[in-house]
Amino acid sequence: MRTYSKILVAAAAVAAFLTPAAHAETTLTLVYPFPDQLIYTKLCKELVDKVNAGAKGVIKIDVKPFNSIKMFEQPTAASKGVVDLVCTPAAFYARAIPENEALSTSNSSPAKVRANGGIKMIDELHQKLFNLKYLGWTASGGRFRIYLKDAPKFTAQGLPDLTGIKMRDNPIYGAFLKALKATTHPMGSNEVYSALEKGVVNASAWATIGLIDYKWDKFLRYGLEPEFYQTDIGWIMNLDKWKSLSPDAQKRLQEIVIAHENAARAKLEELARDERAALAKEGMKFETVPNAKAYLDLAVNSAYERMTQRIKDSKRDTADVARLRQLFIEQ
Repeated sequence: MRTYSKILVAAAAVAAFLTPAAHAETTLTLVYPFPDQLIYTKLCKELVDKVNAGAKGVIKIDVKPFNSIKMFEQPTAASKGVVDLVCTPAAFYARAIPENEALSTSNSSPAKVRANGGIKMIDELHQKLFNLKYLGWTASGGRFRIYLKDAPKFTAQGLPDLTGIKMRDNPIYGAFLKALKATTHPMGSNEVYSALEKGVVNASAWATIGLIDYKWDKFLRYGLEPEFYQTDIGWIMNLDKWKSLSPDAQKRLQEIVIAHENAARAKLEELARDERAALAKEGMKFETVPNAKAYLDLAVNSAYERMTQRIKDSKRDTADVARLRQLFIEQ
């Protein structure tokens, strides 16, 4: 009997050696699109620190260097499993998931759209269309303005007259700028300072935070209000990698991301107020669009029209469009 017991103990020891630990730490890789000095990158890395601390021993995130994958290639890289996680604006991959415009144009909050099912819809679309898990809307609360070198002019309809203005474009607000009849020049944020310096562009839309970090305020001296849209940076994850995580790892990661959503939103709202005050102090003039309602309506409608057309082009049903607008736009 004693010999049999020894055999059982030895067998158990061998099995324990050969079987991976139930809670073995999983290392995930993450990339991000913006330079390290921007608040959006700082918030992304802050969330990485929260995950590494709150899920220690279960999950460890390894952050890859800035620009190790080009910004607009990052979502596809995650979809294909080249990298596990990306912290990036939803608008940057709206061609793959047109419904992402609901996030970009929203005037609501992550807490509200989680409660009403909006985030669930977005997550389901990510899984269905692009092999991604949408973990959360991790940097909401910032808004957008159009900034100009020269004093703005307005049309008889009370909208900005952008005739003759060379506007830097971006996937987030490109449809809106085109609806305003702007002459646009697509370029990454790292190219804008040089373009402003050389006169390639003399205006740009940008968030309510970060103009000073990029030093674009040296050239852009007027800001149009009201602000429009909302920062739509979120965390996306390769779906196969997500499914490979243990239930405990999934739970911890998701809970930490959700908690960060609310903290990051409050911080961005505060920083936006501070940056506006700093810009005004250094001499920037803020001009109110005469027909503010038409301006904001055009911003949202142009984006939803683009969303609808892209869905049609991909031969999919547009039935979700009205529901998304209801969930993400507060009346």
